[in-house]
Amino acid sequence: MKLSDTQTKKLLEYSGPPQLKQLALNMALTRLKKYYKEEPTPVALNKCTSELNGIFEKFAAIMKTDYDWIISL
Repeated sequence: MKLSDTQTKKLLEYSGPPQLKQLALNMALTRLKKYYKEEPTPVALNKCTSELNGIFEKFAAIMKTDYDWIISL
């Protein structure tokens, strides 16, 4: 389960309420949205993608539903 920069950008720019089940992912997303809003550069986007992919890699067994929702954006 890996996100591309394009998928991450869609997620970070998504304005509706996220349909995420995992609290840790929600918290990370809130922080990363703020970070990316303050610095919308390719470098910042890549950092956000790397961090989200790290979360998905570490918690792959419980992140399938959230990952599928993100891919559907």
